[in-house]
Amino acid sequence: MKLIVDSICDLPEEIFEKYDVEVLPLRVLINDKEYLDRENITIDEVYAEMRKGVLPRTSQVSPGNIYEIFDKNCEEGNDFIYLAFSSVLSGTCNLAKKIAEEFKEKYPERNIEVVDTKAGAIGIGVIAMQVLKLIESGVGFEKIIEDTYEMVGSIEHLFILEDLNWLMKGGRINKVQATLGTMLDLKPMLQVNNGYLEVIKKVRGKKKSINMLLDLVEERMNGFTDQIIGIGHADDEDIAKEVVKAIKERFGEDAKCVITKIGCVLGAHLGIGGVGVIFFNKKFDFYEQW
Repeated sequence: MKLIVDSICDLPEEIFEKYDVEVLPLRVLINDKEYLDRENITIDEVYAEMRKGVLPRTSQVSPGNIYEIFDKNCEEGNDFIYLAFSSVLSGTCNLAKKIAEEFKEKYPERNIEVVDTKAGAIGIGVIAMQVLKLIESGVGFEKIIEDTYEMVGSIEHLFILEDLNWLMKGGRINKVQATLGTMLDLKPMLQVNNGYLEVIKKVRGKKKSINMLLDLVEERMNGFTDQIIGIGHADDEDIAKEVVKAIKERFGEDAKCVITKIGCVLGAHLGIGGVGVIFFNKKFDFYEQW
């Protein structure tokens, strides 16, 4: 059984390699030139352009890439699960579902599932880590799908943004709001709600914003502190380390975190210096530690 993700999914590189996770690249447009995310342009190269003031534009995975990977796995006799980026932020998931129906007709003996994770970045990553454990344990396809949808319904994303100007560039706030917020050192806090990014608070100052972020994490985690907590940062590892330190102070030194750099597609929305905490709001009977 194979796991497929798109390039929005953030995971430590060693996990991609160890489990041979296949990646479908979204497309990135910078200065009128198109790139394939993570294939012929790196996350660091995209952030370097963003630091020059460039706002990258992104588009869904090409149909040809989806056909190619689906066909290869069917030909090789692999059942497969594709954990797709939130369908409200990209058309990739719905496109893949249509293509999957064609392959289900052509290969009725194959088990194929396209899952709308309603997530992105390390949000998809922490789901993927559990799916890989389920596959490794030899769990049946239908049970894995059932467990995967349970995780999708229980994932929490909370982000703090460093720079309001990126929200302005993305059209989420106007110039006056961005200028005033910057003057007052306001840090927007966002959540993912049913796949959508939405601002839920604006907090003054970095220290206060991290404390308030952790208050929300603790409240929503419902006591499930012995899980792997995903920390995603938009090219600012220092703030990610500050958040990890705060998590360990609050939940104990044994609290497990995995830090990844947010890929260029979400990074373009969140801007340089954004940081997110991703976790499950309940414990599952199938959950395995890494």
